[in-house]
Amino acid sequence: MSPPPENPPFSKFPTGDADDLKCRGILKTGATEYRSKLHLCFVNRDNPGVECSQQTKQTRRPEINMKRNALQSLHIRNLLSFGDSSPEIELGALNVLIGPNGSGKSNLIEIIGLLRSTPKDFADEIANGGGISEFLWKGRSKNQTASVQAVANPSEVNKPLRYHLSFRKLGSQLQVVDERVENERPDKGHAKPYLYFDHNGGRPMLNLAGKERSLQREEVDPQKSILSQRQDPDHYPEVTYLGRLFGSFRLYRNWEFGPDSDIRDLYGAEQKNDFLEEDVSNLGLMLNRLRSDTRAKSELLQYLKMFYEGAEDILTPIQGGLVDVRVEEANGIAIPASRLSDGTLRWLSLLTVLLHPDPPPLVCIEEPELGLHPDMIRPLVKLLISASERMQLVVTTHSDALVDGLTATPEAVIVCEKHEGSTILKRLGSEELSNWLNRYTLGQLWRTGEIGGNRW
Repeated sequence: MSPPPENPPFSKFPTGDADDLKCRGILKTGATEYRSKLHLCFVNRDNPGVECSQQTKQTRRPEINMKRNALQSLHIRNLLSFGDSSPEIELGALNVLIGPNGSGKSNLIEIIGLLRSTPKDFADEIANGGGISEFLWKGRSKNQTASVQAVANPSEVNKPLRYHLSFRKLGSQLQVVDERVENERPDKGHAKPYLYFDHNGGRPMLNLAGKERSLQREEVDPQKSILSQRQDPDHYPEVTYLGRLFGSFRLYRNWEFGPDSDIRDLYGAEQKNDFLEEDVSNLGLMLNRLRSDTRAKSELLQYLKMFYEGAEDILTPIQGGLVDVRVEEANGIAIPASRLSDGTLRWLSLLTVLLHPDPPPLVCIEEPELGLHPDMIRPLVKLLISASERMQLVVTTHSDALVDGLTATPEAVIVCEKHEGSTILKRLGSEELSNWLNRYTLGQLWRTGEIGGNRW
Protein backbone atom coordinates (compact mmCIF):
# COMPACT_ATOMS: atom_id res chain seq x y z
CA MET A 1 0.00 0.00 0.00
CA SER A 2 1.40 3.37 -0.99
CA PRO A 3 1.76 6.16 1.62
CA PRO A 4 -1.15 8.57 1.97
CA PRO A 5 -1.10 11.76 -0.14
CA GLU A 6 -0.39 15.11 1.48
CA ASN A 7 -3.81 16.50 0.63
CA PRO A 8 -7.02 14.54 1.05
CA PRO A 9 -8.65 13.42 -2.22
CA PHE A 10 -12.04 14.80 -1.23
CA SER A 11 -13.61 17.94 -2.59
CA LYS A 12 -15.80 18.66 0.41
CA PHE A 13 -15.67 18.03 4.15
CA PRO A 14 -18.65 17.91 6.52
CA THR A 15 -19.11 20.80 8.89
CA GLY A 16 -19.41 20.57 12.66
CA ASP A 17 -17.76 21.56 15.91
CA ALA A 18 -14.11 20.64 16.39
CA ASP A 19 -14.61 17.82 18.89
CA ASP A 20 -17.28 16.19 16.73
CA LEU A 21 -15.16 16.41 13.60
CA LYS A 22 -12.21 14.87 15.42
CA CYS A 23 -14.35 11.94 16.51
CA ARG A 24 -15.46 11.43 12.92
CA GLY A 25 -11.84 11.54 11.82
CA ILE A 26 -12.25 14.63 9.64
CA LEU A 27 -9.76 16.85 11.45
CA LYS A 28 -6.19 15.64 11.53
CA THR A 29 -5.12 14.43 14.94
CA GLY A 30 -2.36 12.17 16.15
CA ALA A 31 -3.09 8.46 15.72
CA THR A 32 -3.05 7.67 19.45
CA GLU A 33 -5.19 10.65 20.42
CA TYR A 34 -7.61 10.04 17.56
CA ARG A 35 -8.07 6.35 18.22
CA SER A 36 -8.60 6.70 21.95
CA LYS A 37 -11.20 9.40 21.37
CA LEU A 38 -13.01 7.42 18.71
CA HIS A 39 -12.99 4.27 20.81
CA LEU A 40 -14.53 6.06 23.76
CA CYS A 41 -17.03 7.67 21.43
CA PHE A 42 -18.34 4.34 20.24
CA VAL A 43 -17.82 2.04 23.22
CA ASN A 44 -19.35 3.91 26.15
CA ARG A 45 -21.98 1.29 27.06
CA ASP A 46 -22.95 2.98 30.31
CA ASN A 47 -23.94 6.26 28.63
CA PRO A 48 -25.04 5.47 25.06
CA GLY A 49 -26.92 8.77 24.78
CA VAL A 50 -23.97 11.02 25.63
CA GLU A 51 -22.74 13.11 22.74
CA CYS A 52 -19.36 12.39 21.21
CA SER A 53 -17.87 15.74 22.21
CA GLN A 54 -18.61 15.00 25.89
CA GLN A 55 -17.13 11.50 25.75
CA THR A 56 -13.80 12.66 24.35
CA LYS A 57 -13.06 14.20 27.75
CA GLN A 58 -12.94 10.72 29.31
CA THR A 59 -9.58 9.00 29.68
CA ARG A 60 -10.44 5.60 31.17
CA ARG A 61 -9.28 2.56 29.24
CA PRO A 62 -11.85 0.05 27.96
CA GLU A 63 -12.18 -3.22 29.85
CA ILE A 64 -10.37 -6.21 28.37
CA ASN A 65 -12.73 -8.81 26.94
CA MET A 66 -11.82 -12.31 28.16
CA LYS A 67 -14.62 -14.34 26.56
CA ARG A 68 -13.78 -17.04 24.05
CA ASN A 69 -15.18 -16.61 20.58
CA ALA A 70 -17.56 -19.35 19.48
CA LEU A 71 -15.75 -19.70 16.15
CA GLN A 72 -12.01 -19.02 15.99
CA SER A 73 -11.64 -19.69 12.28
CA LEU A 74 -13.33 -21.05 9.16
CA HIS A 75 -11.77 -22.74 6.15
CA ILE A 76 -14.23 -23.22 3.28
CA ARG A 77 -13.53 -24.94 -0.04
CA ASN A 78 -15.64 -25.69 -3.13
CA LEU A 79 -18.77 -24.44 -1.41
CA LEU A 80 -21.05 -21.70 -2.79
CA SER A 81 -18.70 -18.90 -3.94
CA PHE A 82 -15.66 -20.27 -2.07
CA GLY A 83 -13.30 -22.07 -4.44
CA ASP A 84 -10.74 -24.80 -4.06
CA SER A 85 -8.01 -22.39 -2.92
CA SER A 86 -9.97 -20.03 -0.66
CA PRO A 87 -7.77 -19.33 2.39
CA GLU A 88 -8.70 -19.83 6.01
CA ILE A 89 -10.12 -16.78 7.77
CA GLU A 90 -9.73 -16.09 11.48
CA LEU A 91 -12.77 -14.64 13.24
CA GLY A 92 -12.76 -12.11 16.06
CA ALA A 93 -15.40 -10.90 18.49
CA LEU A 94 -16.73 -8.42 15.91
CA ASN A 95 -16.52 -9.27 12.21
CA VAL A 96 -17.91 -6.70 9.77
CA LEU A 97 -17.93 -7.94 6.18
CA ILE A 98 -17.61 -5.36 3.41
CA GLY A 99 -17.39 -5.82 -0.33
CA PRO A 100 -19.39 -5.46 -3.54
CA ASN A 101 -22.63 -7.31 -4.23
CA GLY A 102 -21.99 -10.93 -5.12
CA SER A 103 -18.59 -11.07 -3.43
CA GLY A 104 -19.60 -13.76 -0.91
CA LYS A 105 -20.60 -11.90 2.27
CA SER A 106 -24.03 -13.53 2.50
CA ASN A 107 -22.54 -16.88 1.49
CA LEU A 108 -20.31 -16.83 4.56
CA ILE A 109 -23.38 -16.36 6.75
CA GLU A 110 -25.19 -19.13 4.87
CA ILE A 111 -22.27 -21.48 5.55
CA ILE A 112 -22.46 -20.61 9.24
CA GLY A 113 -26.12 -21.57 8.86
CA LEU A 114 -25.02 -24.94 7.47
CA LEU A 115 -22.89 -25.49 10.57
CA ARG A 116 -25.93 -24.63 12.66
CA SER A 117 -27.92 -27.36 10.90
CA THR A 118 -25.40 -30.16 11.53
CA PRO A 119 -26.89 -31.24 14.90
CA LYS A 120 -30.36 -31.36 13.28
CA ASP A 121 -30.88 -32.13 9.58
CA PHE A 122 -27.95 -31.06 7.45
CA ALA A 123 -29.34 -32.61 4.24
CA ASP A 124 -32.67 -30.85 4.71
CA GLU A 125 -30.88 -27.48 5.03
CA ILE A 126 -29.08 -28.17 1.74
CA ALA A 127 -32.34 -29.23 0.07
CA ASN A 128 -34.14 -26.07 1.22
CA GLY A 129 -31.32 -23.98 -0.29
CA GLY A 130 -31.82 -25.44 -3.75
CA GLY A 131 -30.14 -28.83 -3.48
CA ILE A 132 -26.57 -30.06 -3.39
CA SER A 133 -25.85 -28.97 -7.00
CA GLU A 134 -26.49 -25.34 -6.06
CA PHE A 135 -24.09 -25.47 -3.13
CA LEU A 136 -21.07 -26.88 -4.94
CA TRP A 137 -18.67 -24.26 -6.30
CA LYS A 138 -19.10 -23.85 -10.04
CA GLY A 139 -15.56 -22.69 -10.74
CA ARG A 140 -12.74 -24.33 -12.64
CA SER A 141 -12.05 -27.09 -10.09
CA LYS A 142 -12.84 -30.67 -11.06
CA ASN A 143 -13.05 -31.53 -7.38
CA GLN A 144 -16.74 -31.89 -6.62
CA THR A 145 -16.23 -32.32 -2.88
CA ALA A 146 -17.14 -29.33 -0.68
CA SER A 147 -15.64 -28.90 2.76
CA VAL A 148 -15.96 -26.74 5.85
CA GLN A 149 -13.43 -26.71 8.65
CA ALA A 150 -14.10 -24.77 11.84
CA VAL A 151 -12.14 -24.23 15.03
CA ALA A 152 -14.75 -23.78 17.75
CA ASN A 153 -14.99 -23.20 21.50
CA PRO A 154 -17.90 -24.95 23.21
CA SER A 155 -18.15 -23.43 26.68
CA GLU A 156 -18.26 -26.88 28.33
CA VAL A 157 -14.95 -27.96 26.74
CA ASN A 158 -11.69 -26.47 27.99
CA LYS A 159 -9.83 -26.76 24.68
CA PRO A 160 -10.67 -25.52 21.18
CA LEU A 161 -12.07 -28.24 18.92
CA ARG A 162 -11.43 -28.63 15.21
CA TYR A 163 -14.40 -29.80 13.16
CA HIS A 164 -14.10 -30.93 9.55
CA LEU A 165 -16.99 -31.85 7.25
CA SER A 166 -16.72 -32.86 3.57
CA PHE A 167 -19.62 -33.79 1.34
CA ARG A 168 -20.42 -34.32 -2.33
CA LYS A 169 -23.23 -35.03 -4.72
CA LEU A 170 -24.19 -38.69 -5.17
CA GLY A 171 -26.91 -38.96 -7.77
CA SER A 172 -29.27 -36.18 -6.75
CA GLN A 173 -28.50 -36.45 -3.05
CA LEU A 174 -25.89 -35.26 -0.58
CA GLN A 175 -23.35 -37.70 0.79
CA VAL A 176 -21.00 -37.03 3.71
CA VAL A 177 -17.58 -38.36 2.69
CA ASP A 178 -15.47 -37.19 5.61
CA GLU A 179 -16.09 -35.83 9.09
CA ARG A 180 -13.80 -35.36 12.07
CA VAL A 181 -14.02 -33.92 15.57
CA GLU A 182 -10.66 -33.46 17.26
CA ASN A 183 -8.67 -31.12 19.49
CA GLU A 184 -7.26 -28.15 17.63
CA ARG A 185 -3.70 -29.04 18.66
CA PRO A 186 -1.90 -32.19 19.83
CA ASP A 187 -1.47 -32.65 23.55
CA LYS A 188 2.06 -32.40 24.90
CA GLY A 189 4.07 -35.45 23.92
CA HIS A 190 1.67 -36.46 21.13
CA ALA A 191 2.19 -36.04 17.40
CA LYS A 192 -1.47 -35.77 16.42
CA PRO A 193 -4.53 -34.10 17.98
CA TYR A 194 -6.80 -36.26 20.09
CA LEU A 195 -9.69 -37.63 17.97
CA TYR A 196 -13.27 -37.80 19.24
CA PHE A 197 -14.82 -38.91 15.94
CA ASP A 198 -13.36 -39.85 12.57
CA HIS A 199 -15.29 -40.85 9.46
CA ASN A 200 -12.13 -42.79 8.61
CA GLY A 201 -12.78 -43.39 4.93
CA GLY A 202 -16.17 -44.97 5.48
CA ARG A 203 -15.09 -46.91 8.60
CA PRO A 204 -16.33 -44.51 11.30
CA MET A 205 -14.73 -44.45 14.74
CA LEU A 206 -15.90 -42.87 17.98
CA ASN A 207 -13.83 -42.30 21.07
CA LEU A 208 -15.79 -43.61 24.05
CA ALA A 209 -14.25 -42.78 27.45
CA GLY A 210 -10.74 -42.89 25.98
CA LYS A 211 -11.31 -46.08 23.99
CA GLU A 212 -11.78 -46.18 20.25
CA ARG A 213 -15.01 -47.81 19.13
CA SER A 214 -15.52 -48.73 15.48
CA LEU A 215 -19.02 -48.25 14.10
CA GLN A 216 -20.72 -50.32 11.46
CA ARG A 217 -21.61 -48.44 8.30
CA GLU A 218 -25.31 -48.99 8.92
CA GLU A 219 -24.95 -47.23 12.27
CA VAL A 220 -24.14 -43.92 10.57
CA ASP A 221 -26.48 -42.14 8.14
CA PRO A 222 -24.33 -40.82 5.24
CA GLN A 223 -26.71 -37.89 4.73
CA LYS A 224 -26.35 -36.61 8.28
CA SER A 225 -23.59 -35.23 10.43
CA ILE A 226 -22.41 -37.27 13.39
CA LEU A 227 -23.40 -34.24 15.49
CA SER A 228 -27.05 -35.16 14.90
CA GLN A 229 -26.55 -38.90 15.45
CA ARG A 230 -24.63 -38.96 18.71
CA GLN A 231 -25.98 -36.59 21.34
CA ASP A 232 -25.04 -38.00 24.70
CA PRO A 233 -22.95 -35.74 26.98
CA ASP A 234 -22.07 -38.67 29.29
CA HIS A 235 -20.56 -40.83 26.58
CA TYR A 236 -19.64 -38.33 23.83
CA PRO A 237 -19.29 -34.96 25.59
CA GLU A 238 -17.11 -33.18 22.99
CA VAL A 239 -19.26 -34.29 20.05
CA THR A 240 -22.44 -33.40 21.94
CA TYR A 241 -21.30 -29.99 23.15
CA LEU A 242 -19.92 -29.04 19.74
CA GLY A 243 -23.30 -29.82 18.21
CA ARG A 244 -25.07 -27.77 20.86
CA LEU A 245 -22.77 -24.83 20.17
CA PHE A 246 -23.45 -24.93 16.43
CA GLY A 247 -27.18 -25.33 17.02
CA SER A 248 -27.27 -22.21 19.20
CA PHE A 249 -26.11 -19.83 16.45
CA ARG A 250 -28.67 -17.18 15.44
CA LEU A 251 -28.96 -15.73 11.94
CA TYR A 252 -30.99 -12.61 11.20
CA ARG A 253 -31.61 -12.10 7.49
CA ASN A 254 -34.37 -10.94 5.17
CA TRP A 255 -36.42 -9.10 7.77
CA GLU A 256 -39.77 -7.82 6.48
CA PHE A 257 -41.43 -4.82 8.13
CA GLY A 258 -43.74 -3.59 5.36
CA PRO A 259 -47.42 -2.73 5.85
CA ASP A 260 -48.49 -6.33 5.28
CA SER A 261 -45.77 -8.01 7.36
CA ASP A 262 -46.85 -10.42 10.09
CA ILE A 263 -44.86 -8.55 12.75
CA ARG A 264 -47.50 -5.81 12.74
CA ASP A 265 -50.18 -8.27 13.88
CA LEU A 266 -50.92 -9.50 17.39
CA TYR A 267 -49.51 -12.96 18.15
CA GLY A 268 -49.73 -15.60 20.84
CA ALA A 269 -48.14 -15.10 24.25
CA GLU A 270 -47.16 -18.80 24.37
CA GLN A 271 -44.12 -18.30 22.13
CA LYS A 272 -40.57 -18.58 23.46
CA ASN A 273 -38.83 -15.56 24.92
CA ASP A 274 -35.27 -16.84 25.17
CA PHE A 275 -34.03 -15.16 21.96
CA LEU A 276 -35.60 -13.18 19.15
CA GLU A 277 -36.98 -15.53 16.51
CA GLU A 278 -35.44 -15.06 13.09
CA ASP A 279 -38.82 -13.98 11.67
CA VAL A 280 -39.17 -11.48 14.59
CA SER A 281 -42.50 -13.09 15.52
CA ASN A 282 -41.82 -12.88 19.27
CA LEU A 283 -40.65 -9.25 19.31
CA GLY A 284 -43.15 -8.20 21.98
CA LEU A 285 -42.13 -11.02 24.30
CA MET A 286 -38.46 -10.17 23.86
CA LEU A 287 -39.07 -6.48 24.53
CA ASN A 288 -40.97 -7.47 27.66
CA ARG A 289 -38.03 -9.63 28.76
CA LEU A 290 -35.58 -6.76 28.29
CA ARG A 291 -37.86 -4.47 30.29
CA SER A 292 -37.68 -6.93 33.20
CA ASP A 293 -33.88 -6.56 33.37
CA THR A 294 -32.91 -3.28 35.05
CA ARG A 295 -29.82 -2.50 32.99
CA ALA A 296 -31.25 -3.78 29.71
CA LYS A 297 -34.41 -1.71 30.23
CA SER A 298 -32.37 1.45 30.88
CA GLU A 299 -30.38 0.97 27.69
CA LEU A 300 -33.44 -0.04 25.72
CA LEU A 301 -35.23 3.18 26.59
CA GLN A 302 -32.14 5.33 26.05
CA TYR A 303 -31.64 3.94 22.56
CA LEU A 304 -35.36 4.16 21.81
CA LYS A 305 -35.49 7.85 22.77
CA MET A 306 -32.37 8.48 20.72
CA PHE A 307 -34.12 7.00 17.68
CA TYR A 308 -37.74 8.09 18.19
CA GLU A 309 -38.28 11.72 19.20
CA GLY A 310 -40.97 11.96 21.87
CA ALA A 311 -40.92 8.26 22.79
CA GLU A 312 -41.09 7.48 26.50
CA ASP A 313 -41.60 3.74 26.87
CA ILE A 314 -42.30 0.39 25.22
CA LEU A 315 -45.58 -1.28 26.14
CA THR A 316 -46.32 -4.97 25.57
CA PRO A 317 -49.90 -5.52 26.76
CA ILE A 318 -51.54 -8.93 26.37
CA GLN A 319 -55.06 -8.81 24.96
CA GLY A 320 -57.06 -12.02 24.81
CA GLY A 321 -53.90 -14.11 24.98
CA LEU A 322 -52.23 -12.09 22.21
CA VAL A 323 -49.19 -9.82 22.60
CA ASP A 324 -49.31 -6.25 21.37
CA VAL A 325 -46.32 -3.94 20.85
CA ARG A 326 -46.79 -0.21 21.39
CA VAL A 327 -44.54 2.82 21.71
CA GLU A 328 -45.78 5.27 24.33
CA GLU A 329 -45.14 8.91 23.47
CA ALA A 330 -44.62 11.77 25.92
CA ASN A 331 -48.23 12.90 25.56
CA GLY A 332 -49.46 9.51 26.78
CA ILE A 333 -50.54 8.29 23.36
CA ALA A 334 -49.53 4.67 22.62
CA ILE A 335 -48.73 3.91 18.97
CA PRO A 336 -49.36 0.24 18.00
CA ALA A 337 -46.98 -1.83 15.88
CA SER A 338 -49.42 -1.61 12.97
CA ARG A 339 -48.75 2.17 12.79
CA LEU A 340 -45.01 2.23 13.56
CA SER A 341 -42.55 2.91 10.76
CA ASP A 342 -40.52 0.11 9.19
CA GLY A 343 -37.34 1.67 10.60
CA THR A 344 -38.76 1.79 14.13
CA LEU A 345 -39.66 -1.91 14.07
CA ARG A 346 -36.22 -2.74 12.68
CA TRP A 347 -34.53 -0.68 15.40
CA LEU A 348 -36.57 -2.38 18.14
CA SER A 349 -35.62 -5.76 16.68
CA LEU A 350 -31.93 -4.85 16.65
CA LEU A 351 -32.17 -3.68 20.26
CA THR A 352 -33.64 -7.00 21.40
CA VAL A 353 -30.71 -8.81 19.76
CA LEU A 354 -27.85 -6.50 20.72
CA LEU A 355 -28.95 -5.61 24.26
CA HIS A 356 -29.75 -9.18 25.30
CA PRO A 357 -28.20 -9.69 28.77
CA ASP A 358 -27.52 -13.41 28.15
CA PRO A 359 -27.12 -13.72 24.37
CA PRO A 360 -26.33 -16.74 22.19
CA PRO A 361 -22.61 -17.30 21.56
CA LEU A 362 -22.71 -16.24 17.90
CA VAL A 363 -25.11 -13.95 16.04
CA CYS A 364 -25.12 -13.05 12.33
CA ILE A 365 -26.93 -9.94 11.08
CA GLU A 366 -27.29 -8.97 7.43
CA GLU A 367 -27.07 -5.22 6.75
CA PRO A 368 -28.36 -3.88 10.08
CA GLU A 369 -28.23 -0.31 8.76
CA LEU A 370 -31.13 -0.82 6.33
CA GLY A 371 -34.07 1.49 6.98
CA LEU A 372 -32.20 3.62 9.52
CA HIS A 373 -31.62 7.36 9.31
CA PRO A 374 -27.92 8.24 8.74
CA ASP A 375 -27.77 9.85 12.19
CA MET A 376 -28.46 6.43 13.75
CA ILE A 377 -25.42 4.72 12.26
CA ARG A 378 -23.18 6.00 15.06
CA PRO A 379 -25.43 4.57 17.81
CA LEU A 380 -25.64 1.36 15.80
CA VAL A 381 -21.85 1.05 15.82
CA LYS A 382 -21.86 1.62 19.58
CA LEU A 383 -24.34 -1.20 19.94
CA LEU A 384 -22.32 -3.58 17.77
CA ILE A 385 -19.05 -2.92 19.59
CA SER A 386 -20.68 -3.20 23.01
CA ALA A 387 -22.60 -6.36 22.08
CA SER A 388 -19.43 -8.03 20.78
CA GLU A 389 -18.15 -8.05 24.38
CA ARG A 390 -20.91 -10.56 25.20
CA MET A 391 -21.46 -12.42 21.92
CA GLN A 392 -19.52 -13.02 18.72
CA LEU A 393 -20.95 -11.01 15.84
CA VAL A 394 -20.74 -11.51 12.07
CA VAL A 395 -22.28 -8.53 10.27
CA THR A 396 -22.54 -7.56 6.61
CA THR A 397 -22.78 -3.92 5.52
CA HIS A 398 -22.69 -1.57 2.55
CA SER A 399 -22.52 1.51 4.79
CA ASP A 400 -19.31 3.54 4.69
CA ALA A 401 -20.63 5.47 7.72
CA LEU A 402 -20.75 2.23 9.71
CA VAL A 403 -17.19 1.41 8.61
CA ASP A 404 -16.17 4.96 9.65
CA GLY A 405 -17.18 4.02 13.18
CA LEU A 406 -14.62 1.20 13.18
CA THR A 407 -11.65 3.44 12.36
CA ALA A 408 -10.19 2.79 15.81
CA THR A 409 -10.43 -0.97 15.30
CA PRO A 410 -9.85 -1.72 11.60
CA GLU A 411 -9.14 -5.36 12.47
CA ALA A 412 -12.89 -5.77 12.99
CA VAL A 413 -13.39 -5.36 9.22
CA ILE A 414 -13.10 -8.24 6.75
CA VAL A 415 -12.89 -7.35 3.06
CA CYS A 416 -14.70 -9.75 0.68
CA GLU A 417 -13.62 -9.90 -2.94
CA LYS A 418 -13.80 -12.32 -5.86
CA HIS A 419 -10.60 -13.56 -7.49
CA GLU A 420 -10.91 -15.92 -10.45
CA GLY A 421 -14.47 -16.66 -9.45
CA SER A 422 -13.66 -17.50 -5.83
CA THR A 423 -14.41 -15.53 -2.67
CA ILE A 424 -11.33 -14.33 -0.81
CA LEU A 425 -11.66 -12.91 2.69
CA LYS A 426 -9.01 -10.60 4.12
CA ARG A 427 -9.01 -9.05 7.58
CA LEU A 428 -7.66 -5.51 7.85
CA GLY A 429 -4.77 -4.73 10.18
CA SER A 430 -3.99 -1.71 12.33
CA GLU A 431 -0.28 -1.59 11.54
CA GLU A 432 -0.59 -1.59 7.77
CA LEU A 433 -3.15 1.22 7.92
CA SER A 434 -1.62 3.33 10.71
CA ASN A 435 -0.23 6.05 8.43
CA TRP A 436 -3.47 6.33 6.51
CA LEU A 437 -5.61 6.46 9.65
CA ASN A 438 -3.67 9.50 10.87
CA ARG A 439 -5.39 11.42 8.07
CA TYR A 440 -8.57 9.63 7.01
CA THR A 441 -11.35 7.50 8.42
CA LEU A 442 -11.72 3.86 7.49
CA GLY A 443 -14.85 4.59 5.50
CA GLN A 444 -12.99 7.19 3.44
CA LEU A 445 -10.26 4.68 2.67
CA TRP A 446 -12.90 2.19 1.55
CA ARG A 447 -14.67 4.68 -0.71
CA THR A 448 -11.40 5.65 -2.43
CA GLY A 449 -10.35 2.02 -3.00
CA GLU A 450 -7.36 1.92 -0.64
CA ILE A 451 -8.50 -1.17 1.29
CA GLY A 452 -10.34 -3.03 -1.49
CA GLY A 453 -13.93 -4.23 -1.41
CA ASN A 454 -15.06 -1.94 -4.22
CA ARG A 455 -16.95 -2.60 -7.42
CA TRP A 456 -14.49 -0.62 -9.55
